[in-house]
Amino acid sequence: MLGSNKSFLYKYQSRISLKGICLCKRFNSKYRPPISSFSYIHDDALSDISKEEIAKHMQNLGPFPNYSNILNPQHFYQNTVLLDYSKKHPHPVSLRQLAGYGNTLTKQKIINSANFVRVELPIRLAMRIRDLQVLPFGVVNNFHLAQIYESYYHSFNAFRKIGKINTVEDNEKFCATLSALLDDHTFNLSHLMMGALEVSIAESLPQEQLDSFMSSMLRSRISRRLIVEEHLSLSENYRKKPYDKKPPHYLGEIFQNCKAVDHFNNVAEMVKESLCHQYSQAKLLPRLQIEGDLDCQLQFMVPHLHYMLHEILRNSFEATLNSSKGENLPPVKVTIIDSKQDVIFRISDQGGGLHHDKLKSIWSFGKSPELARKSLANFHRIPGLQLYSNLQVTEAGSSIVTPKAAGTKGDAAEWTLGNKRSTLEDLMARPHEYKLGMGLPMCSVYADYWNGSLQMNSLEGYGCDTSLTLKKLGYHSNVIQLDRA
Repeated sequence: MLGSNKSFLYKYQSRISLKGICLCKRFNSKYRPPISSFSYIHDDALSDISKEEIAKHMQNLGPFPNYSNILNPQHFYQNTVLLDYSKKHPHPVSLRQLAGYGNTLTKQKIINSANFVRVELPIRLAMRIRDLQVLPFGVVNNFHLAQIYESYYHSFNAFRKIGKINTVEDNEKFCATLSALLDDHTFNLSHLMMGALEVSIAESLPQEQLDSFMSSMLRSRISRRLIVEEHLSLSENYRKKPYDKKPPHYLGEIFQNCKAVDHFNNVAEMVKESLCHQYSQAKLLPRLQIEGDLDCQLQFMVPHLHYMLHEILRNSFEATLNSSKGENLPPVKVTIIDSKQDVIFRISDQGGGLHHDKLKSIWSFGKSPELARKSLANFHRIPGLQLYSNLQVTEAGSSIVTPKAAGTKGDAAEWTLGNKRSTLEDLMARPHEYKLGMGLPMCSVYADYWNGSLQMNSLEGYGCDTSLTLKKLGYHSNVIQLDRA
């Protein structure tokens, strides 16, 4: 059931109780530590596991675990390079700049954009790596956060060695590298969420500090991926339609013109499909009732929009099902308000509401140890979840990035942006019963990144009103959206 030795180590390495044990005994191969219930795995599961096998991997709890290709004694001597980059300041970029830049493309614009990405990403990565380094050792040494550290350092090490882009041909190779890095690092979001849950179990960071750390890491991740995807989009457009004039308020291909009603209906169908496998009254699912400005449209990134709508509707549909016993379930109502600068979505349900004390905690990444254990166990049940990185490093410590091999028609099809994987889509596709407890905190960060907001009001015994406000990016394109390094 546990799979390979790596998977075995992964599930249990950070759950071994070491309280009261002298540090010098910690890595003594002859010492066999006790197994405690300080775990999200139930005690009865431990009866089938060899405790001696667990003890063999004790050295992986130290600063230089065997499974790491990057964390070794030599790594810390390279910190002077990292510190130099972390002292630099990222260049703030607004959506208006992006829109104006991509309105009409030229060869020189593409080359300049490539060099901006090449110079900017190592600076932003160095800042986040430094944030990880200053965390308490017991936090940054968490398996999941260590995976993120490795991933960030791998990218930092690769980008800082890329030479100046001088030609369109250089940019083609650069785009292939960017595309490969996007695919190689899709697992980071899952590891960040699981790391927060394990930190909650260990209670090794105060809740306020954990929320600040998670928000900073998530906003930075959005910014970096947006910078990369925008450049890939510009390059792809130039390759297909050079010198093509774009319409006013153009923000790039990664921002689509979204009709709100259609996206609500599409996401509702996704939620209902997942609910059908868990609830026997599948044919009696609550209907979605949409009213207000039905012709509302806005430019937005579809994966971000879908994830926010999905998590809100998921909660409302499930609450309605759990609180209603009759066949005629009350609908989940959506009111769309389309103003000049904002779009407001009000989602109302009659799912019984939440207690006032619980309402305060739903926005935090810090969970109680009991709830965090349940959520972490559900993470491990998600089909196809990638737990280990496939990052490659040479014996000398240099990062290796391997773009997909060129096809018969050249490199053009090897980094098409439309083929990129989305971690958010994978999370939405998970079976409904695998609750993670991270949906609303994640949605709040995504809404905040785009200068919006997410709020909830609850009338205990009746239902909840959730209000999602999103700025119309075309009207607020002067706001420095990407300055969340």
